[in-house]
Amino acid sequence: MANTQTSVPAFTAGQVLTAAQMTEVNTGIPVFADTTARDAAFGGTGEKTLAEGQFAYIEATNTTQYYDGSTWQTVGQTPGLKYITGASFSAVASVSFANNTFTSSYQNYKIFFVVTSVSATCSTYGRLRASGSDNTTSNYFYGGFNRSYNNTDLYVNATATTFWDMGRIESAQGNYGGFMIDLVNPQVAQKTQAYGSCVSQTASPFYWGTINQGFNFNSTTQFDAMTIYTTTGNMTGTYRVYGYSES
Repeated sequence: MANTQTSVPAFTAGQVLTAAQMTEVNTGIPVFADTTARDAAFGGTGEKTLAEGQFAYIEATNTTQYYDGSTWQTVGQTPGLKYITGASFSAVASVSFANNTFTSSYQNYKIFFVVTSVSATCSTYGRLRASGSDNTTSNYFYGGFNRSYNNTDLYVNATATTFWDMGRIESAQGNYGGFMIDLVNPQVAQKTQAYGSCVSQTASPFYWGTINQGFNFNSTTQFDAMTIYTTTGNMTGTYRVYGYSES
């Protein structure tokens, strides 16, 4: 982008400024692609030291932030859900959120993933991502309580797998499915957890129901995104990601 910066220079007395440096000054509030670029722009050689009162504009979230002396805050932000990203997808086998969907700007996230049709009966699985790659280690655990019109079942996946099971979709029975989860601390170097519910279907015998679920990633890895994929065929639908604002 035209105004994006990678550093915030600290000029010295008598220094001759280049045209590029003057352009940076004329933008007013420094502009960064994301919070990672923002954090890297202060405190290095020839850069300003981050201090209370500093402003920054973040292109990834279209927000203006200020530093209060200990953390970055968003101008005009009030507690509650703040929209981060979302998209529609059509006839795909997997959907990956953009890099840096999860950042230090928010501690916890709410995700809505809605499937409106599938090409074949399938399960939807989830994996966490870091720096553009899915984490496929055997650290995923999950369990839940299923309730349908003709069945009640408590299940726990006690063996580590390489994915979270987000729910089953039966192609012959309406094609509809999806889930809603709260993702806890994906950007912190500690175990990542999630809680939520999904719409799930089976065919033999057929039932439609909801599952209240819990998920755990049993390793202290920092994540910035997530991938949802099908076990077979492809899917069509939408997703939305929100951050829980605390101030």
